[in-house]
Amino acid sequence: MNSKVSIIMNCRNGEKYLRESLKSVLEQTYKNWELVFVDNESTDNTKKIFGEFRDERMKYIFIEKSVNLGSARQIALENCNGEYISFLDTDDLWFPKKLEEQIPYFKDLKVGMVITNTIFFSEHKEKNFYKKNPPSGYVFYNLLKNYYISLETLVCRKKFLEQISFKFDKDYSMISDLDLTLRLSMVSKLAFCPLILAKWRVHKSSDSWNKKELFFSEQLKLIDRLSNIKQNISDVDFLKFKKIYIRKVNFSIISNLMEMGCKREKLLKQLFKNFSLNYKFLLILILIFIPFNKNLIKIYKNNYTVEP
Repeated sequence: MNSKVSIIMNCRNGEKYLRESLKSVLEQTYKNWELVFVDNESTDNTKKIFGEFRDERMKYIFIEKSVNLGSARQIALENCNGEYISFLDTDDLWFPKKLEEQIPYFKDLKVGMVITNTIFFSEHKEKNFYKKNPPSGYVFYNLLKNYYISLETLVCRKKFLEQISFKFDKDYSMISDLDLTLRLSMVSKLAFCPLILAKWRVHKSSDSWNKKELFFSEQLKLIDRLSNIKQNISDVDFLKFKKIYIRKVNFSIISNLMEMGCKREKLLKQLFKNFSLNYKFLLILILIFIPFNKNLIKIYKNNYTVEP
């Protein structure tokens, strides 16, 4: 298989790590690709750095008035000519054989997404994302229960993108990729390549760490929209996993509020508003009344996640 792969790279003032990311694209052993680079009104040296890489497969698009990430990704997608679509942010990296290893999985014509293992890394620590192979096949409910797609690993079949009602939702600044992959998983299979073929950089200037409240609110908006899709309205499995999804988001909201040092009254209000009585309810209630809960959360994250 030697079909063209379109690589979407969105950038807003991403000069710090841009050379590394672009170099990792140019080093791909799979050569039939195009890079669609959308510069979202950058005011740093982004354009100059991009210009250092002279390759006819690299397409530069400048947005004069900044838009949110969902809109920027949609602009990029509209300029893609490949049979497959992949994604790389300006602070992340690919290993040379990434595309070469993933494309053969599309021999199964029902496969619309292929992901790989990846490394989450910061200045101080790195960690393999998957300890064991995640579910593959038709995984919509698996993703609702525990979302596990890291965007820098994803390659999509464009044919399936054309089957969903819209691609990147312009209402989302933080979760446009989550929304896209959930809807793709409703119409296509997901395949997993167990090799480590990418790296996701964790750093303090990333929106992932600076806009957590927006991230959570968009997640809750997303589940409401999925609930209005005709096939989900009366689906018993969807309704079950919807509850799990909402409970998990609300748990993250309260954990974040604890880290921010919010007062106990606000934490309790959030708890009783969104949780029914179960073991997670009791766990959170105990955490709220433990005076050193903020430290406990930090200890947990230091052991099980990669923080900036």
